Amino acid sequence: CEDQSNSTGWRVRRYTDGGWLEDCSSLYRGSQTGSTCTISFTITSHTGVYWCESESGEKYHPVNITVHC
Repeated sequence: CEDQSNSTGWRVRRYTDGGWLEDCSSLYRGSQTGSTCTISFTITSHTGVYWCESESGEKYHPVNITVHC
């Protein structure tokens, strides 16, 4: 989650199955360092659409991730 001119201020977000907006760092075993989201242990509830969001709230690069356990 970064562009060439600014690598700060980005966050990885997603909507939960219940419709709540969630940051990467709020996920079970999730953390964000800089513009990188790491989930150290995945579970099926991590399935969803993830995207990068700028400080101004613009959404970029949505990715559909499916977790099979």
